[in-house]
Amino acid sequence: MMKDIAVEYLGGSGFLLTIGETGMLFDASEHGPDRRCLPEKETLEGFKKLYVFVSHRHEDHFSEKIYDLCGENAVYIVSFDVPQPHRGVRMKPGEERGFGPVQVRAFGSTDEGVSFMVEYAGITLFHAGDLNLWHWRDESSITEIETAERAFYDCVAPIPKEKIDLAFFPVDPRQGSMYDAGAGYFVMTVKPKIMIPMHFQGRGDVAVRFAITGETKHTKIVAVEEPGDHVDLSIPDTDETAPDRKLKALLADESFGEV
Repeated sequence: MMKDIAVEYLGGSGFLLTIGETGMLFDASEHGPDRRCLPEKETLEGFKKLYVFVSHRHEDHFSEKIYDLCGENAVYIVSFDVPQPHRGVRMKPGEERGFGPVQVRAFGSTDEGVSFMVEYAGITLFHAGDLNLWHWRDESSITEIETAERAFYDCVAPIPKEKIDLAFFPVDPRQGSMYDAGAGYFVMTVKPKIMIPMHFQGRGDVAVRFAITGETKHTKIVAVEEPGDHVDLSIPDTDETAPDRKLKALLADESFGEV
């Protein structure tokens, strides 16, 4: 049996996921160096239940507009560093909380805030926020590189391996030759079934490049390039993939269009 997820890319690290009648909004913001879009209010009102996630307080990941767009009935799950009085249940790395049928675990970040693992309807999602291997091999000192690598590996170590169905992870071209170091390590160690690159500074070609070079037998890489791009995914139930852990997730359909 397949689980269907519709994904809309909003620019930066922002995504709107549709799973049946449930919506999940991650790191939606109209601010950033790349082009952005926010979901239409009518779209958000159409969900039977809406969960809104904010990985950290930086303006390219968090916008006050989400509260007007998503309304009083949405469930807001935010990082501990999102300032008061903004609404939301705050989570720190290592915490786990249940929100009805949705189970959320917060993991660490190598920048601000947290990364999120979300379990719902037999699907396990991971949104990295700004968790990444942040160093510039062409410019950083050996000490800076070693410190960054140690911090990143420590953050990734607690994340469950071979459990995540769909992960969103940064590939940042500002890092030069290191643009995919964090995402590549995550693919090789955590082995999500599908990864969608994000945080690529408006460089859709970077996401496409990683989709070509970063894919493995365990992980399918699906690139989105522009805000408004949609992709529909079908993921098999966990018990179907458990015996051999081979990637069986199928890309059901891709139809890209700008809003």
